Amino acid sequence: MPLEMERRDVEVEELVGREYAQALLRAETLVPGAGRELIEPMLADARLVIDSVTLQPDRVVVEGTAACQAVYRQGEASELRGIAAQAPLSQVIELPGAAEGMLSRAWGGVEHVEAKYENGHIVFLVTCGIHVQLLRLASREIVTGIEGQDGLQTDFKTLTSVKLAAEAEATANLRDTVALPDALDARAALMDWAAVAVESVEPDLGGARVKGRVMVETLISSGVQGRPAALVRYSLGFDQLIGLPDWLAKDVFVRAEIVGLRTRIEPVREGESEAGLACEADVRLKAIANVREEFTALADVYATRGASLDVERGPLSFCAAARQDRFTELVRGAMLISENAPGVGTVIAARVNPVVGELRAENGRGRICGVLEAAVLYLPGGSELAASARSELPFEIALPVPLDEDSIVGIQVLSAEASALMSDRLELKAQLAVCCETRRRETAELVRDVTEGAPLQRRPGIVIYWPQEGETAWQLGRRYAIPADQAGEAEAGKPLVVRS
Repeated sequence: MPLEMERRDVEVEELVGREYAQALLRAETLVPGAGRELIEPMLADARLVIDSVTLQPDRVVVEGTAACQAVYRQGEASELRGIAAQAPLSQVIELPGAAEGMLSRAWGGVEHVEAKYENGHIVFLVTCGIHVQLLRLASREIVTGIEGQDGLQTDFKTLTSVKLAAEAEATANLRDTVALPDALDARAALMDWAAVAVESVEPDLGGARVKGRVMVETLISSGVQGRPAALVRYSLGFDQLIGLPDWLAKDVFVRAEIVGLRTRIEPVREGESEAGLACEADVRLKAIANVREEFTALADVYATRGASLDVERGPLSFCAAARQDRFTELVRGAMLISENAPGVGTVIAARVNPVVGELRAENGRGRICGVLEAAVLYLPGGSELAASARSELPFEIALPVPLDEDSIVGIQVLSAEASALMSDRLELKAQLAVCCETRRRETAELVRDVTEGAPLQRRPGIVIYWPQEGETAWQLGRRYAIPADQAGEAEAGKPLVVRS
């Protein structure tokens, strides 16, 4: 009877490749009323929003926008002013194997921003880091059974495959007005920044329900003598449904990002005693739904009677597990003020931008290493003219979950505070929100085909064999064409009696 094999197709997720690229962007805007007076940028910030990812043969085109903003001082006036500009992003990333129809995931952020004054304009120079990961769903054939010959010894493996089954997106549009105290004498919103904290992702009728908060910090110019600006902190809650089929909503990963942020001062209305700060935030929520499937495949086979078997094996690469975790971490550091800068009196605001440099795995745990780009706006002692200080502080975060070079890691600053330790140094504290996603990939050697070979040549008798380190009963049974359960327990250095 000829050999007969049962086969089936399984769909697995494969990693095509991942690349990182830096993009250098430039934006400029006219400074209103700029003359011969010195224009001094004091604080600068930028936010990168990726709008689209286009796949072409062996390359990926990423397009988006960097929204830039700065606070500056004009001449010897103590008043602070705000200004904004946008820089378009269009980055081509070479990635061999890229093709239309693949699953693309792109993320990134601003790694450095600098603002300077040139000929009546404030120019923003922005360095962005962009990561692209390509996946594909591939159909692969496996052998699930074999028969047709007496004395077959089979070894089956049960594998768990995880694959990205669907993607969905939703935007939460948040609006609120925060009351400002009269003592602040708020004039204008100079600049603002925000971070998103996802608190829960739960299956709901029609998809996955995502709840969380947006922490916003707005720098406001003040008319109070000796207090040119103040920082206002507040939060906006959101509760958003992302549409997905119900059967896909059980294992969903969500990434959240700010794609729009607008604030303005609303003057005191008739019958009200306080001005208000109106805020509008657009939060983009991207969800991927994972599906887990178990299948059993033939990993090896040999015969103990009849003809020997010629076995063809091949690798099957797949995603074996996927997890998304969120953590918060408090990072501290000390900033030194340069020798020529005025000493610190009162801190007005601190802005921190985390830049991830390296991901490491240590004993089943993860470690993130990077740099905090910190900028502090302050008033020197006895002066009403604001000054600023900048520094780069290294940081490390230890996580209780494993990471690898293909992990997707995002870090946001929930809050940052600075206080003067001495006139020439500051203590910086930053509360970081870390979101990391890791998809563990494995490769299994499985049977692809089996054909009959030459008749087995066996001599009855007893063989004494000394197993090698790591040799198993299956390997011994295959070597001597006997059932694996008759090969005994293989132990290195201990003689084993084999009856054939």
